[in-house]
Amino acid sequence: MPQSTTPRRIGRSWSVRVRVISLVLVMLTLGLVVAGVVTFAVQFNQLNDRIESELEQEVSEIRGIATGGPPDSAENVPYQDLYALFEAYLTVSVPGDHESMLTLIDGSTAFIPGGSERPFELNVPAVKQEVERLHEPGRAVITDFALDDHDLRMVVASVSLPGDDREGIAVIAIDAGAQRGQIWAQVGTYALVALGTVLVTGATGYVVTGRLLRPLTDLSKATATIDTEDLTQRVEIRAADNDVAQLAHTFNQMLDRLEAGVADQRQFLDDAAHELRTPLTIIRGNLELMEVGDAEDVDQTRDLVLDELDRMKRLVDDLLLLAKSQRPDFVEFAPVDVQALGHDLQDRAHMLADREWDTLVNATGTILADRQRLQQAVIQLAANAAKFSEAGSRIELRVDWAQPTDKVLEQVQTPARRYLVLTVRDNGAGIEPEEAERIFERFGRSEHHRSVDGSGLGLPIVVAIAQGHRGTVTLDSTPGLGSTFRMWIPGEM
Repeated sequence: MPQSTTPRRIGRSWSVRVRVISLVLVMLTLGLVVAGVVTFAVQFNQLNDRIESELEQEVSEIRGIATGGPPDSAENVPYQDLYALFEAYLTVSVPGDHESMLTLIDGSTAFIPGGSERPFELNVPAVKQEVERLHEPGRAVITDFALDDHDLRMVVASVSLPGDDREGIAVIAIDAGAQRGQIWAQVGTYALVALGTVLVTGATGYVVTGRLLRPLTDLSKATATIDTEDLTQRVEIRAADNDVAQLAHTFNQMLDRLEAGVADQRQFLDDAAHELRTPLTIIRGNLELMEVGDAEDVDQTRDLVLDELDRMKRLVDDLLLLAKSQRPDFVEFAPVDVQALGHDLQDRAHMLADREWDTLVNATGTILADRQRLQQAVIQLAANAAKFSEAGSRIELRVDWAQPTDKVLEQVQTPARRYLVLTVRDNGAGIEPEEAERIFERFGRSEHHRSVDGSGLGLPIVVAIAQGHRGTVTLDSTPGLGSTFRMWIPGEM
């Protein structure tokens, strides 16, 4: 058995090793090929653009000299003689490397600068034949021209002077093939360097990955002991192995998050079951004790059962809403007019209860938000304020722009420069400091107000709406004097 197991382990390790190296080499090769193609394509395009620009510049220079006239002319009188013009042009414009020039007057050669790398003087008849084919009076024509072993980019420019009836032609060509050949030589050098890079990377990677993958076996064995039903297990971290220690540390952090999430879900289900068990127990108890023959008792039991069913429905609806808050489409962003939002809140809030509603909308402009969700959250806060305050007491609604406080910056992941603050302030019972965090938890209630009807999900829904907008909810409360809830919605990131 050990003999049969060992080869399988070696084969499996070799397979992973080869696949990793193969992937790296393939990606490296593709990257080098793409980089080479793009780089040299850019060089060829730049070469073509440069040659084109140089040819156009030569034509402009001839015309500029013709217009400016001889240098000894006091009044810059334009040239009147083509021969003198071409002589002056070739005096100031010396052909560069890989550049050839030829000037013609009425088809006869006027000037042709020589040079071993300038092919015009070696085959003038062929040049004249091509010029005759391309020449267009009054225009400059640029074309490619293959002359002997040279690949030329050539301009045939018609030149005329007011005082000279002869027809002049300036021919300038640049040996693009020779310059492209230099770039192709660089391509060959690049290919050899790239091939060497791939080979060295493959050899080095083969050795390094063998060492890097070996410690992962220990990590695999450790993680295999973790039971899906028991997330308390953690991977042992050995400080001597930094790579594995970092991976194990990250893995343990993931387990911490999973354990916290599972615990939260279990607590949520336990609380939901507890909340639903109470109305079900009430319904069952009253139905069992109901006197079927007593019409009055039947009516009372029916009203009680319907009331409990309504409460269960509200609880289920709140649970579904909280579950939906984890979905990406929970908040649908759109431009919202802040003034209109404030007036809508004013119209809806005063219908909640007999209170002195004071709405103050100081903010203007628009904000990207979900109008209905914001209304839902503020109305929930307003309903809570009315629930925990006396009839006729004052409840204030405010809509303002404000800079974030330190408390807000601690609670949001991505701070903004300013926030739209939706404030609900009451003069009610207030909240004890030790209960300030618990009331934002699911099914969390104040111990001093448990007799007040409610599912304990209103404030968690408000928090979910604020977090869906990348904002938060803060509370300032003084027992016996009232509470101030603020929703902070980012307006400018």
